[in-house]
Amino acid sequence: MLLEAQKLIFDIFRKDKSEEVKEPFYADEYGEWLVVSHNKPLVYISNILQKSIKKAGLKNHDLYVIQYTEDEKIRNLASMKGMICSNGNVKELDLANAIKNSLSDNLTVGEMKIFKLKICGILFIFFYIDVIVRNLKETRGSVKLLFPPMGVNLYEIPYTLQSLIKNVIEKTLGINCSVSEIDTGDGTRLKAIAECRIQQTLESVEPLRKALEYFSHSEPKISLNRTSVKQIELQIFINQLKSKTLIPLIWDRFIIDSLRC
Repeated sequence: MLLEAQKLIFDIFRKDKSEEVKEPFYADEYGEWLVVSHNKPLVYISNILQKSIKKAGLKNHDLYVIQYTEDEKIRNLASMKGMICSNGNVKELDLANAIKNSLSDNLTVGEMKIFKLKICGILFIFFYIDVIVRNLKETRGSVKLLFPPMGVNLYEIPYTLQSLIKNVIEKTLGINCSVSEIDTGDGTRLKAIAECRIQQTLESVEPLRKALEYFSHSEPKISLNRTSVKQIELQIFINQLKSKTLIPLIWDRFIIDSLRC
């Protein structure tokens, strides 16, 4: 089912479904990504961003697109959330000015926000930007676009860690929950306890387990305890946490201070 969903989402961005696509999917320590090359506005905007990032002083960097949407009512209006990774350094204001100046030649720039974070010697810059494309030009290249884990709503990024776990539980199991406890230790494991209300018998926690595999090198463990007729407690254990997959989802709210690098 997951592979079918991946194919469906990727097909949205394909220019011609009969064409050969060499790298439709990509996974690294930060998550899973679709490699998009046939969405002209997305590739065009990303290409300009790449140039502006270099002008700001980040010569060696990677650009990831976390969310990209085109407005259905306003022609050529697009919104983008993204993440830049680099081993260099740059001031937020300098980067914001470089991006705005580069984009302004062919795009009308609306709201723009930039957040900066440094973890394990790596600089992460997260941005949100609204643009209107005035002069779309043919541009070659590809863009890494986030393929989120089940239960994650791209519109709600950046999450807090607590709200991320809560949403994944609720959307995969179809129940209402509150996360009463969450612990990430040294960043190699995760423990969460959620109290949930149910209207009928919960048949299986397998959809939740499948979703949590996105964040784990090993199979997540889930225990379920009934505390009342309409109340259950879920205990989640991830013993081999892929902690860096959380970074694109929670941005500057990343709170694992003792993360092992």
